[in-house]
Amino acid sequence: MALEYPIESVLLGQYGAVYIETPKVACTSIKAALAGILGIDLAATDGNPHEAAWPTREPAGGPGPLFPGLFAFAFVRNPWDRLVSCYRDKIRADVDGFTFFTERPGVANCLARFDAFYGGMSFEAFVRAVDSIPDEHADPHFRSQHTFVTNDDGEIAIDFVGRYERLADDFRHVATRLALPITALPRLQAAREHLDSATFYTPETRRIVASRFRRDLELFGYTR
Repeated sequence: MALEYPIESVLLGQYGAVYIETPKVACTSIKAALAGILGIDLAATDGNPHEAAWPTREPAGGPGPLFPGLFAFAFVRNPWDRLVSCYRDKIRADVDGFTFFTERPGVANCLARFDAFYGGMSFEAFVRAVDSIPDEHADPHFRSQHTFVTNDDGEIAIDFVGRYERLADDFRHVATRLALPITALPRLQAAREHLDSATFYTPETRRIVASRFRRDLELFGYTR
């Protein structure tokens, strides 16, 4: 049985492991680090790990583990913070890195297929646009995070779910568990200026995000 939602993965065959990519959760930094481990030369893609050819493994459908026989790991992030990060990256262009705005003015290419997004839109309008697009049609950058790590029964079906909020420690845990030759991540595709994500929200937009990503809050224990 096929999974309802597509999952992008990086197979670390010699380590018996697989990384599940969750966009807007340090995936650029993680993939750049894994490229060095796997001997993938990013020079051919101008340093962009998302354009590289990765070894991968299709997840299993059904009620069991997504990747039987492999140590499967992923990272998740506070949904309110993740959505601010998506807005700043894909609408405001606050991020230096590998986001491209060539298809529609003011909207990153990955979101250009949605009429709901437009250049210069406010964060409130962005939140309402995201809320109007269900997960089955959503871009991975704002798709619910539980869809990357759960099986057909809706249960977490991987071995380790790390947190963006303790990224360095949790990645070090994975590296130690797998005996990877690195224990730290590069800092890539970060916003040029640190801003408190709480300042973007009103009580109403906070409520909308809580409703839209309710299952993420339940599974991963985020409360603000």
